Amino acid sequence: MANTASSFQFFDSKNNQSSDAAGRAQQTVIGSDVTLKGTLKGAGDLVIAGVFEGDIASEGRVTVVAGASVVGAISAAEVILGGRVQGNSTASKALTLLSTAEVRGDVSTPQIVIEPGATFVGKCSMPQTAQ
Repeated sequence: MANTASSFQFFDSKNNQSSDAAGRAQQTVIGSDVTLKGTLKGAGDLVIAGVFEGDIASEGRVTVVAGASVVGAISAAEVILGGRVQGNSTASKALTLLSTAEVRGDVSTPQIVIEPGATFVGKCSMPQTAQ
């Protein structure tokens, strides 16, 4: 049985950031008791604490917390992985594998941090950033 949750976001192209109706920076959280399948796209930050199957694309930061699971590709400006991820991850700015991460897939990012204890099975490419 899958629970679904939705969050309304507004994208402010002038300031290049997402915000809610009150103008605050937007963060969407997929709770630890939620299982979702599909495709997630957004401009704001996303925190996965539950189970997600599908591709994720964000202009902000995507965080997969310890105990969470993602099966699919992740693409964002910044990616922080602390849970289980099976799929490729691309970060245009930086990617971090926390000590609790179990990652099976290739990563691409100009800057990477891998904490001791993290499990990483895949290839890493580090393209140069635009200057």
